[in-house]
Amino acid sequence: MNVQKRSESRTVLPFSCSLYEARLALIQEKLAERGLAGALLFDPENTFWLTGYQTIGYFTFQTVFVPLRGRPVVISRTVNRDLALAHGVFDEFIAIGDTEDPVEVLSGYLGKAAPGGHPIGVETGAWYLTVRDYQRLSKQIPNALEDWSGVFEPLRMVKTEDEIDRMRHAARAAEAGIAAAIDAVAPGRTENDVAAAMFAANIAAGSEYLGHPPLVVAGETTALCFAMWRRREIRRDDVVLLEAAGCVDRYHAMLSRPVIAGRPLPEHVEAADALREVLETAIGSIGPGIAAAEVDEACRAALARKGLERYFRHRAAYGIGIGFPPNWSEGHIYAIRPGDPLILQPNMTFHVIPTLFLEGFGMCFSDSVRVTETGCETLTNFERRLFALE
Repeated sequence: MNVQKRSESRTVLPFSCSLYEARLALIQEKLAERGLAGALLFDPENTFWLTGYQTIGYFTFQTVFVPLRGRPVVISRTVNRDLALAHGVFDEFIAIGDTEDPVEVLSGYLGKAAPGGHPIGVETGAWYLTVRDYQRLSKQIPNALEDWSGVFEPLRMVKTEDEIDRMRHAARAAEAGIAAAIDAVAPGRTENDVAAAMFAANIAAGSEYLGHPPLVVAGETTALCFAMWRRREIRRDDVVLLEAAGCVDRYHAMLSRPVIAGRPLPEHVEAADALREVLETAIGSIGPGIAAAEVDEACRAALARKGLERYFRHRAAYGIGIGFPPNWSEGHIYAIRPGDPLILQPNMTFHVIPTLFLEGFGMCFSDSVRVTETGCETLTNFERRLFALE
């Protein structure tokens, strides 16, 4: 087992060391309450929230052990060592060679780090802990693992002022991307041309790599949820669906605006007007102490008045904040959706995303927002209208 010690030479933390020390103390209190010797984190977003450690190296086996006392320890491929230790929050890095068995290395470390039979918490809901690895680890250290999912997620819902600041910066990058994309739309150009313009402006405005690809889709394909750009040529009078995002220190903001590559038809104008009304209804309804279900209901009522409610097939908004590929949302943690009893609190952040998938085309108006002490702040600021070339 190759153990590497922490370097004091530099740090790449996005926030102050004191923030991460306070978060670690809070999590260790929760470990003590459960009688755990420590916990294994496999979710890159929860790891980032706790330690500030970010890497794209989580696509192979990686975990962070949070002990009951002391600093967290990274157990990962050798190539991740220098970046991990540069964050300055880890005492040790347990290296996994490319010819070593990761589960064997981890179980060997845990046998020394958590002796005495005290149980260890495991994020069983993390995408990057496979069933195979969990089963093998359970056999290596029998009767020692306990489910420890859902501990971090409630703590991530309400953002700090520093986190909100990053999201405002991300919003400026998203606005730059959507503006460039709109300017790039023209008959004869391709979806790739528009996506390239969006990305270039987004990155130039300060965005890091996104947790999820933005959307650039034209024509009838816009009616298919989650379709992406695929070199399709934009035809005259096509609807072009654009969803841009920005990311600063892994915190995201997003917005969507519709474009017509020519002259809008009456059904385009009707859909755009309805969606803009839904978006503004949501923003006007969001506030502290309001139930998420109330906001969602107000959005659906606005579409029902237009006779379009059957084309609105998803939640009105999803939580946003930390995002690593393949997802930029915190929608698995909290959302605004039918029947949801979640009570909105100041500094919760959402992507409000009313979308219609109609016969022959789809359309979306969206913005990122923050719940304030008195109502709602729109983080993304961009003209709300149907953009058209004629």
